[in-house]
Amino acid sequence: MTRRFRFPVFAHSLSQVGLGPGPGVRRRWPLLLLAGAVVCPLGIRAEERPQFDPQRDYAYDLARTAATTLTVTLDNQGFAWPEVPRGSDTAMLEIGLAATEGGEPRLATASSGGGVSQFFEAHGRGRRFLDLSPLLAGTPAGERVRFTATGVTLQTGSARFFVYANPPIAQQRVLVLAAHPDDAEGAFGLYRRTQADIVTVTAGDAGGENFRALFPDPATQYRIKGWVRTWDSITVPFYGGIYPGRARNLGYYDATLKQLQAHPTTPVSPMYAKLDNPAYYRRLNVDPALRDRPFGAHPDHQFMTLALIEALARWDGTCELYLDPAEHVLEDETYPFGDRDAMAGLPPWSGGDLFFSRLYSHPLTPEEQRLKLIALEAMHDLRDFDLRDGSTPRRDPAAEAEARRYDYYRRAPRPTELFMVVTRADALRMHDAVLASH
Repeated sequence: MTRRFRFPVFAHSLSQVGLGPGPGVRRRWPLLLLAGAVVCPLGIRAEERPQFDPQRDYAYDLARTAATTLTVTLDNQGFAWPEVPRGSDTAMLEIGLAATEGGEPRLATASSGGGVSQFFEAHGRGRRFLDLSPLLAGTPAGERVRFTATGVTLQTGSARFFVYANPPIAQQRVLVLAAHPDDAEGAFGLYRRTQADIVTVTAGDAGGENFRALFPDPATQYRIKGWVRTWDSITVPFYGGIYPGRARNLGYYDATLKQLQAHPTTPVSPMYAKLDNPAYYRRLNVDPALRDRPFGAHPDHQFMTLALIEALARWDGTCELYLDPAEHVLEDETYPFGDRDAMAGLPPWSGGDLFFSRLYSHPLTPEEQRLKLIALEAMHDLRDFDLRDGSTPRRDPAAEAEARRYDYYRRAPRPTELFMVVTRADALRMHDAVLASH
């Protein structure tokens, strides 16, 4: 018989790992990172969100954030680098696409400070944002930044250039909160350079049928899927220097967080897995305080955010939230575009409330970028399981090309990791808006 869990208010679970009321936890994590945060207008439910029209402007108004706004003049060959404030670490150039051609339109930029490239949607036009953060360190004011366009015609003339100065994150105490196994690895480069703890909320036991070839019985297949993914969420962060005792999984069922938030005292069953013990996944943890605790009686991403904010409301520490939007952009799940050595830029966005005050583009070294790919490849559920006996069918070229558009190995290991920085006040406003939209 499948055991059902009776949960208290979900936010209380975060206090089990030190976030929430209790002695010795104040100001433990000045930076909280929500890995795999869903970018979706709060007034529209995710399942109702239409595909982004590439002929539209990206609707961000960065002038309303805590950016220093500068003005540059663009021509077809480039622009003169402006005088940027000392300490700036993130730079976004607002451009207009007059037209694009071909399947992968691309704009490359180069200066003495380095060179980057960024891809755009096919048939795209309108406002877009170039992430030029890697050029900040070595490009002097007045130097010409050169453009090389492939399938891109730019609007020329005056353009806004937004720069941000974020607090240094090296060796900061960071809590990385992920809805599912493999979400945290979207921020691999950031957690590798900080003193991080990782908390994955669910076992990831729902979703695709990657293990059907080994376990034909669906209940067994999904039980094993959650078991494997829980282990992955605890052990794979070791590639980034996070010891297993600092990577934890709360063991909640995949795709149930919305139900938990709405009805916190109602029993919740797993969607597919058959379990004999409600603490089945949680008991895999290395951390004994979490592993041995009695288990009390893709909207997941949004409701994980709600749970975190509710915990913050009962916590008097000082912190900011860094939202990682790269994994689930509901208006276009193929973002970021192009090959994995290109910059991501801001994701497609047709409008609605976004509650961030700053942007932070975190650079990865070439070695970190490759290690991130290795960590992602170690996550079993990101790849099709192959029995290696010739029985696994091969995709035809058209299916393979379509799969590559959504491939996380292409989308995630980029030269930088882009985060939307949310203050405590922003977070409380976000909480009320999410609840109102549902």
